[in-house]
Amino acid sequence: METHELQKKRRTEPPEVRRLQLIMAAIDSISKRGFSDTTLKHVTETANLSHGVVNYHFDSKEALYDAALGFLAQEHYENWLKSYDAAEPTAAHRLAAIIRADFDKSICTHKRLAVWFAFWGQAKYRPNYLKIHNKYDNERYDRILQLCGELIAEGGYDDLDPEKTARAVEAMSDGAWLSLMLYPKVADRREFRDVCMLSLSRYFPKHFPV
Repeated sequence: METHELQKKRRTEPPEVRRLQLIMAAIDSISKRGFSDTTLKHVTETANLSHGVVNYHFDSKEALYDAALGFLAQEHYENWLKSYDAAEPTAAHRLAAIIRADFDKSICTHKRLAVWFAFWGQAKYRPNYLKIHNKYDNERYDRILQLCGELIAEGGYDDLDPEKTARAVEAMSDGAWLSLMLYPKVADRREFRDVCMLSLSRYFPKHFPV
């Protein structure tokens, strides 16, 4: 149980800190209970904040969910972009950097994967989730498409279509994330990262030799 001093400190934190506490508490609850069983009470108890604080920062539970998805999407965006910018300026190195970033230990956790799939499962019924996701993810696809086009031209991979190859590369990470979610004991994030890199070697053998 928290001490009175810690509880008091939480109540006097700056507004942006309390807002982040609520977002992280929502992520924690959704990862454990899913959408249908998560309540604002779960969120406030996890964050050790009052219901009034939630109302101050968010108009509704749905607004809190939007903020939680936005946090994850921006976190993922900033992670792969940082990896991309740090890579050597070649198409092969930059594509590898984007893929490897999906398996970074700060991004590829069971909690985050559970929440990602919870949101994706609701996207059909809540189009706003796709809007939030695509705001950040469309740039990633555009970069992958551009890099695949450059690699196809450089390597003379005339049998490859840039758009179909880019979609396949995207699907590798999505499929790996799903497997990690469903079968966490079969393999870890590093093994699935290596599997994705092996797949790149099948598409672009001149650039990713085994």
